[in-house]
Amino acid sequence: MQMQASITFVGEHAHLPSPDEISAGIEAAAEVFAKHNVDPLACAAANTKLEKDEELTKEEAQLCVIWQMADDKAFRAITLGWLKRDTDIWLTVDKTS
Repeated sequence: MQMQASITFVGEHAHLPSPDEISAGIEAAAEVFAKHNVDPLACAAANTKLEKDEELTKEEAQLCVIWQMADDKAFRAITLGWLKRDTDIWLTVDKTS
């Protein structure tokens, strides 16, 4: 059985977006992963290594860049129309069966 990625959002302010805004963020992130033909779980794993200051391969470094692009696109899609404010919300991916 192949594991699939379930894109969600976490953070202190993750409760603020509406369901439509969350859907827009998930769609935006999924588009980035699809455009680069990468597994979101691989990107998340590489980003975790980066956050732990572990050595990355060239491929993992590229996955981190894609992760950051997806996170940025998702955040922008979610907060489109919001006033500028200090928000704590970011992308996360979990394994689903």
